[in-house]
Amino acid sequence: MSKRELKKDYLLDAGLKVMATRGYNGTSIQDIVNAANVPKGSFYTYFKSKEDFAIEALEKVTEERMEQNRHLLNDRSICPQERLTRFFVENIGGCEDNLNGGCFIGNMCQEMSESSEAIRIKVRQMLRNSTQAIEDVLEEARLKDGLKSHLPSPILAEFLFNAWEGTLMRMKASKCREPLNAFLTVLPELFTKPQA
Repeated sequence: MSKRELKKDYLLDAGLKVMATRGYNGTSIQDIVNAANVPKGSFYTYFKSKEDFAIEALEKVTEERMEQNRHLLNDRSICPQERLTRFFVENIGGCEDNLNGGCFIGNMCQEMSESSEAIRIKVRQMLRNSTQAIEDVLEEARLKDGLKSHLPSPILAEFLFNAWEGTLMRMKASKCREPLNAFLTVLPELFTKPQA
């Protein structure tokens, strides 16, 4: 990474922490530069606007998460049921550290979908990519006769991901793990038995 890229990445990391806690509307450009301890002009060297910053922050979060998830979800030495369970358990880590914060991508969707078309489109694309990854694992389980449901894998993947997002929202509202425990209790019920 060049020095310029490192500085931009540092600004993204610092600002992302603030925005993940306070939300888009609760975070000013001044808050972002204060968190990074840089002059306000530095922000505009890298980003056109706060919306541009938010889109790049979403991309950063998603790239990091998808890289981890790709390795996990594509590991065929682990049965599909176990891969999906690990996928959801590992993804809670980024949200569980601060139950007040919730999931950055989900929060941005809820907060900004009505007011920023650019953010809405970016979030929709990211959610679709995550759903597709789940769908691929479900389809693999189906081919091994490991799914109870006869519903198409795309429908099951949408359902699972929507239930997951609801789980994160409920964890945020209740500030506890009970919604996660319920989700992880129901997840294995989709499968006939752990596949080898």
